[in-house]
Amino acid sequence: MLAFTCLLIAAALGSRYAGRTLVVTVPVSQPDAVISLASHEWERLPAAAVMAAQHMNAIVLLTLPQGVNSFNCHDCAGRPGVLRKLGVAPGRIRILPLAVSNTYGEALATLAFARQNRIRHLLVVTSPYHTRRSLAAFRFVFDGTGVEVGVVPALETSPAQPEKWWFSGYDRAYVCYEWAAIVYYALHYGIL
Repeated sequence: MLAFTCLLIAAALGSRYAGRTLVVTVPVSQPDAVISLASHEWERLPAAAVMAAQHMNAIVLLTLPQGVNSFNCHDCAGRPGVLRKLGVAPGRIRILPLAVSNTYGEALATLAFARQNRIRHLLVVTSPYHTRRSLAAFRFVFDGTGVEVGVVPALETSPAQPEKWWFSGYDRAYVCYEWAAIVYYALHYGIL
């Protein structure tokens, strides 16, 4: 199913654009919070630390999946320490436990936190190919709240090569996975 979905999407977009179309950047002026989504810590945490350094008043949120494993959070316990080493003060870091361990669940947990803490501007930091779906999920969940949601891809620390995604196994697998996930989110949650 995944390979079939990937082939359909690649054909529809023209295989050349299937990777590039997934990567979006939507800045937020003066975010109250920067959230680094779980998994792929090696690329997401450094990018979150850069955003935290640029926005010194923002708190840094980390999501904590239920049933942590190597697929949903490679080093959950070590993430606050990594952020501290990258210059983020411990008092700025908050952990958000998830009831649903996926991107949609991360958006739901962040919404609950945002409501309790008067967050008005939120910046999502994630892997390049994950940005389109993440932004769509967060905007869907935050719709009507007045919270401005943006997204930044962790391009500097990611091996992703959106312009030539078909050359490496990492890129081909991630691009195919994300397009299948976008279709699933459209059908399951109504997120477009």
